[in-house]
Amino acid sequence: MIGGRYSLRAAVGHGGMGTVWRANDVLLRRDVAVKEVVLPPGLAPSDRDSMYERTMREARAAAALQHPSVVQVYDVVQENGRPWIVMELLDARSLADMVIEDGPVAPRAVAKIGIALLGALEIAHANGVLHRDVKPANVLICSDGRCVLTDFGVARMPTDVQLTTPGMVLGSPHFISPERAMGQDFGPPSDLFSLGVTLYTAIEGRPPFDRGDPIETMHAVVEDPPAPTSRAGVLNDVLMGLLEKDPARRFDANTSRAMLRELLAGPLVSKAPVHMMTDPYAVVPAQRSPWQAPAPQPQQERPTGQIGGRAMLAPGESLSDRLGAGPGRPVPQSHGPLQAPTGQMPAPSWGPPPGQPSGGGSLGGLKRRGGDLVDTVKGWPRKVQLGVAGGLAVVLILIGFVALNGGGGDEPTGNTTPVQAGGPTGAPAAADFPTQQHSERGVSVNVPKGWKKAGGGKSVYFDYIDPDDSGRKVRILVETVSTKATPTGFLQAAERGLKGNSKSCPKPYERVDLRDGEIGGRVSSELEYTCGGESSRHGVWGAVVKDGKAYSFFLTSTEDRFADSKPIFDEMVRSFELT
Repeated sequence: MIGGRYSLRAAVGHGGMGTVWRANDVLLRRDVAVKEVVLPPGLAPSDRDSMYERTMREARAAAALQHPSVVQVYDVVQENGRPWIVMELLDARSLADMVIEDGPVAPRAVAKIGIALLGALEIAHANGVLHRDVKPANVLICSDGRCVLTDFGVARMPTDVQLTTPGMVLGSPHFISPERAMGQDFGPPSDLFSLGVTLYTAIEGRPPFDRGDPIETMHAVVEDPPAPTSRAGVLNDVLMGLLEKDPARRFDANTSRAMLRELLAGPLVSKAPVHMMTDPYAVVPAQRSPWQAPAPQPQQERPTGQIGGRAMLAPGESLSDRLGAGPGRPVPQSHGPLQAPTGQMPAPSWGPPPGQPSGGGSLGGLKRRGGDLVDTVKGWPRKVQLGVAGGLAVVLILIGFVALNGGGGDEPTGNTTPVQAGGPTGAPAAADFPTQQHSERGVSVNVPKGWKKAGGGKSVYFDYIDPDDSGRKVRILVETVSTKATPTGFLQAAERGLKGNSKSCPKPYERVDLRDGEIGGRVSSELEYTCGGESSRHGVWGAVVKDGKAYSFFLTSTEDRFADSKPIFDEMVRSFELT
């Protein structure tokens, strides 16, 4: 009995310095999970106290986050001088185990996992908490489909004292961001890089920077591009955006989520019948995915760790060791992939936002002898030498907690450009140019006659392009959104996508206006904006939301033609109907 209240039943998971127990709360008569801190014998008192403080840090960090994608902490009790964390008990399987035992995860499931984890990280960052150890072993997929992020043992909160020595990098080497590997200041983008590595590993079945050695792997994170993807398909752009080496250019949570939402509604749309789920955060069943990865080609050279790989196993452990263990086996600590964008690491150009913690570190089993390590590092670029000299040779992997991981999700976004309906004087008059009716997917709207139609099929949008000016077009979109979504929220998400997509909207992006309106007799929002680039562009985007669907359309043209083109958008507003 722990704390006079929690009766331990059976161990359900083991990690580097902890054991997770199934227990019963005799007061509330419910099953819970209890994490016991188990430290190696002979540890110095100062080190023991430091590990116990990290346990309390995990409890405080998780308890501060109220989100379905973060494991819920119920209590912390002291027993025999040690802290025990009491949490919700999840019937779950780690993403690491799924990849190791089943192979790569289906693209649609990976996209939904990504959205879930973005929600968890976003709520953490909003509360000033950096996770610092996002990896497949810390992502749990529950039997009901819920996705949960767990193990905040190395998380950093604004009120925390510094628990690491100078130069120490806490976290798993395969997942550390380039800025952390170099000992630079870091903030929320660092967690997003680790998320990119996690999603890459899930869909590819292997980490992108595994070199079989922690130091060599961290060197690859800083200097090398990720291994080319072979299974990611339409997810490749999102992965590369999250794996951008420069944190200032790395995709943020809103941009990444918007792109994933668009892919789920388009190229990755489910072909199976849609069933209502009681849990809005359900992501993917914890059972084996119906999507089967192609069998690896024998005798063909591939990067290390092709199905989970070295980075997913404990040091010295083989895949047969992991798969051969029976129920209740100790679950080894998991090391994961590391992703870096293409090209060399740019000069430091980013620091944490005001109030964000800086610094970093890792402590762990690097098995090189000192002389060999020095000889190896001497051959690296000086900026990497400095990072290693600062303590990168120490990588600490905390509690490979196998029972609780997660995420949440949010809103979608279209592809480019805003909308504006009518003017202050009321509804626009009928068009004074030839029109044709577009009537598909529950939308009827007039578009210019003779313009070339594109898109459709599995895509979420239809384009109509001016045959005499390819820079002038209208787009009509139908996308699945949350039942709580609003037109304004949808366009705000779309705007974030515009800001983060320099290809479709070259910088500088500037909002002209975002206002409420009425389209098709429904409350709407209208966004007007401009983009930079060689030829400045001007766009206007309108949206309405009904029953979990966002119906939107926009007009975009070069700046010099926008005034003449605006009546096209006005006619779309006037004629728009939901059918």
